[in-house]
Amino acid sequence: MESKTVIGNTSRKGRKVYLEQSLKEVWVRLFQEPWPLGVGVLALTITNLFMFIYARALGVFPQMAMWGSWLYNLIGIKTESPFIPYPVKPPYLDMHSLLDIGIIFGALGASLLAREFKIRREDGQGYLFGALGGILMGLGTVLMPPCNVGGFWVATMAFSLSGPLAAIGLLLGAYVGGKILQSHVHEALLKVDFTQTPEGEAVPPRSVSLQPQSGILVFILIVILAIVYHRLGMPKNAGLFLFGVLFGVIVQRSRLCFVAAFREILVSRDGKVMKWVLASMAVGALGFALLKGQGYQPQHMVFPAGWHNIVGGFIFGIGMVLAGGCGLGILVRSGEGYTRSWVACLTAMLTSGAWVHLYGQKVGQGWLYGKPVYLPEALGWGGALIFVYGFLLLFYLFILWVEAGKYEKA
Repeated sequence: MESKTVIGNTSRKGRKVYLEQSLKEVWVRLFQEPWPLGVGVLALTITNLFMFIYARALGVFPQMAMWGSWLYNLIGIKTESPFIPYPVKPPYLDMHSLLDIGIIFGALGASLLAREFKIRREDGQGYLFGALGGILMGLGTVLMPPCNVGGFWVATMAFSLSGPLAAIGLLLGAYVGGKILQSHVHEALLKVDFTQTPEGEAVPPRSVSLQPQSGILVFILIVILAIVYHRLGMPKNAGLFLFGVLFGVIVQRSRLCFVAAFREILVSRDGKVMKWVLASMAVGALGFALLKGQGYQPQHMVFPAGWHNIVGGFIFGIGMVLAGGCGLGILVRSGEGYTRSWVACLTAMLTSGAWVHLYGQKVGQGWLYGKPVYLPEALGWGGALIFVYGFLLLFYLFILWVEAGKYEKA
């Protein structure tokens, strides 16, 4: 009898140890180890499809433009938001703005749990690049429209002709931006005297980090805010805020960077990131086709198509490289403590928020913009599917052709 009791206690202890080790392993893989790029891209795609079913698809810059217009009105400069679906209102009352705010919160919480949060300061030139990058993105988003995530990634999956057109400008702009940064780095290296090695200082012992506990508090605050919005009769606000948190966590943990996806194709002849992005679009386009084919929000994320997609994409592409992130990227990096991204967010908001003052009309109106082209209406569903998947295949083959250039001289 006593031996049976001992065996039972040992069995329970073994089960407890197994559960503890299993949960610890899950925690480490989710919040301490970086996620594989493919996992991050596919998680982003699936989350985007679920959010489209819930309310809308991913896009971040129209809300930021509205924030800029809101700030102008706060200081007495009367203006309207450049994007028609986003009228000026306090960001905390706007459900679309809460998506962006959720992205920042999600990235903040995830970076704290991983002990990766840090206030990262820049020198004057770094802030100048951030400010200039934000200005260019602010101008590019109203011309394209909107940003590389909404205007290329989502728009193409949503069967908008504007998506492939924007890709042309984004690719060329990212190349120019990459060359500007390469030139800056080259000039900086020339000024370094490698014969003078400064004497290193002793590294003090690292104190116990409280970042994981702070990260848990951030996620508790996230849950409280979502409950408050729901109790106040704003369930969509709460839902989009939580979706934003998910996007922030996914991008932060996987280090997915749409800027690198475009920049590295021509700058370093490396298309690894963009190949994953194209694979995600192949999956996402099927989801959008199934939903839109049933009559669900057919015109959602279908933007004006014309030369402005290419020009706006080119300007936006330069800006996102100089700023160190696209719209989604600078929101995530803001949550991680990158001060250059804070500057880029501010200048992007103020530039795009002034568009109605500068142009006199809103995005999509007037001589500057073409008409929205929804491919299933123009080509039928068969033609639209052939067009989108043909574009993805051609883009993939183009990347292979560029990458093959690395081996020509060899």
